[in-house]
Amino acid sequence: MLKLIVLAAVWKLTAAIGSASDTPLQINGEVLPYDVWHVMVMPGETINYDGPNLLAPFLDDVEIQSRNAFTAPEKPGIYDLEFRTRSGDVASDIALFVLEPSSRIDASGRLNGYRIGQYPQDEPDGFIRLDEGYGDVHVSPNFRIGQFLCKQQPDHWPKYLLISSANLGRLEHLLAAIRSDGITDAETFFVMSGYRTPFYNTAIGSAKLSRHMYGDATDIYIDVSPRDGVMDDINRDGALDKEDANFFYDYAEQLFARSDVSAGGLGSYGSNAVHGPFVHVDGRGRKARWGR
Repeated sequence: MLKLIVLAAVWKLTAAIGSASDTPLQINGEVLPYDVWHVMVMPGETINYDGPNLLAPFLDDVEIQSRNAFTAPEKPGIYDLEFRTRSGDVASDIALFVLEPSSRIDASGRLNGYRIGQYPQDEPDGFIRLDEGYGDVHVSPNFRIGQFLCKQQPDHWPKYLLISSANLGRLEHLLAAIRSDGITDAETFFVMSGYRTPFYNTAIGSAKLSRHMYGDATDIYIDVSPRDGVMDDINRDGALDKEDANFFYDYAEQLFARSDVSAGGLGSYGSNAVHGPFVHVDGRGRKARWGR
């Protein structure tokens, strides 16, 4: 009888540990979709986390002693937030972006000298501060923060930008599928245009309420074979033209239609004197289609 009681106790303890280990990691109520991800917070904001109780959080290699919540640094910038196992292995690696408040934009529309401009509506609370040398920080398994920078003031640092978790989820899903189907072995998509400041967006004559201004849109193409700055011949017809963008568009349209990724926009574009064919993908929260 005593043996049965001991065995039952061991089983309950094992089950409890197993269920705790299977609990997904959540930060501020959001389940992290990948072990490599990002979180954006304001300076001094309380960060709540929940998940496997066998994982310990570390911020810039220093263990966080409080459990389930801690306070974000006051200084805007990029911090490395890791959740480690008891053996010291990294289970989740998160880029913690402490945002530069938009209230610091000066009267000329600049943030520490970087020209933001004026938002027509819904000005963000803050922006990711990117200092020189930090462009290779991963924001998801296959994308880095530097891929999404606006094409302005190339020699100015710091730069500022935004990214969208919803759109990154769409991009990761699309990349995984198109690789799995053998269409490409690309490690990432080439992001021709990611974040645009309102200043830059106006200067190039883009839509007044472009999702690019919120980091929620990307213009992408596949550039691997050969790596030459234009879309690969992914439909394998021997030509590099809008038909490759249309093929990419159709593939994404069919994939998104049968998956549970968040709704968003999709557009197909051909070449002009400045660029080759590409596809627009955004995470606006509703379906939008054009250019096909």
